[in-house]
Amino acid sequence: MKPGLFWIASFPKSGNTWVRLVLAGLQAGGGDIDINRLGGIEDAISSSRRHFDILLDIDSSLLTQAEIEAARPHVYRQQAQALHATAFRKTHEACIEVGDGTPLFPPDITEGAIYIVRDPRDVAISLAHHAGVAIDEAIGKMESPGYALSSSRDRLDVQVRQLVSDWSSNVTSWLDRGPCTPLLIRYEEMLADPAESIRRLAAAAGQPAPEAVIDSVVRSTRFQELQQQELDNGFIERPMKAERFFRAGTAGQWRRELTTDQISRIERRHGDVMERLGYL
Repeated sequence: MKPGLFWIASFPKSGNTWVRLVLAGLQAGGGDIDINRLGGIEDAISSSRRHFDILLDIDSSLLTQAEIEAARPHVYRQQAQALHATAFRKTHEACIEVGDGTPLFPPDITEGAIYIVRDPRDVAISLAHHAGVAIDEAIGKMESPGYALSSSRDRLDVQVRQLVSDWSSNVTSWLDRGPCTPLLIRYEEMLADPAESIRRLAAAAGQPAPEAVIDSVVRSTRFQELQQQELDNGFIERPMKAERFFRAGTAGQWRRELTTDQISRIERRHGDVMERLGYL
């Protein structure tokens, strides 16, 4: 079987970067991990503008948003044609149809997918810190079907626009309408039993994972280790508005930091999907 693209998908601030670091550790056979050598915004992210411009031999700044969206499945097919091994691509986008109804993430060149989910009450807190906004504004982003990344009209971002959509729609688009059935990874389970989560990730991604390698990856991807690396060397994926990227790495902080009204707002809007996933 010809290698294809393997999607690492999640709503923002749900553990996507953590999973990417785990996979990097597995690929390195348990060797040291450098948080600044993940490919970053240039190679490991599905919405790279550089990939788009090079592969289609066009300046994307000359195109409309609709034209860019319609062309993106062709970019992924060109990437897949050149592969000699599985290529992992990070995305926060919802699974949508573009152009004339073509899936944004084509099933025919999809080798697999992982979807990482996190309690949306904790996501709201982490997203607020990440984006440099108030928690109520972060909750508003999580409610908005039009929530998108790299959507500024004032400057040309290194990534093309990505429609994230609201939290519930993002989750269900991947679980129910994605390019394949993804492995579902819960952030909270990774915290509670990282070794077991890494075994599942390794199996889904086709990465060899002897127990010694798993033990090494557990150690190298502990949150304290990642925080220390960011403190020592910075992190190229940290947004300018965020004080830190690796901030807390905990579960259940919503019980201390959200107001009763904020909790109720999230649960009213996303209760059905939260219940489906065991968060209610």
